[in-house]
Amino acid sequence: MVKTVNKTVGELTVQDFQDIVRKIVREEMSSNWRIDNEGNIIFLFEEDYIDYINKRKGESPLEINAFFIDDQGFTVRYTDEELTAKAKKRIEKAKMEIAKGKGINLEEIKQRLKAKE
Repeated sequence: MVKTVNKTVGELTVQDFQDIVRKIVREEMSSNWRIDNEGNIIFLFEEDYIDYINKRKGESPLEINAFFIDDQGFTVRYTDEELTAKAKKRIEKAKMEIAKGKGINLEEIKQRLKAKE
């Protein structure tokens, strides 16, 4: 790697810039977290997220700008909020419909999506 500490930006070569970018990418990939464009901490693993939340005593997960990436690639955070009565009713209704055999299972969804391709 070329040492660029004493160079001005105009003196840097393309190779210097490539080395700088490689170094930044390596450093970012070596950590288990990153900061997104909104300033949220995004943890790669749920366990690291849990450790971070547990260290922030007295704050609810919703007050902490931190998330983790789940198995499906979504950013997720824990919540301590209670479900509203309306949300509870919707969930119960959905459970009853599933018990009655209504709804679509995962295989049906995959078939429908393939048919649209």
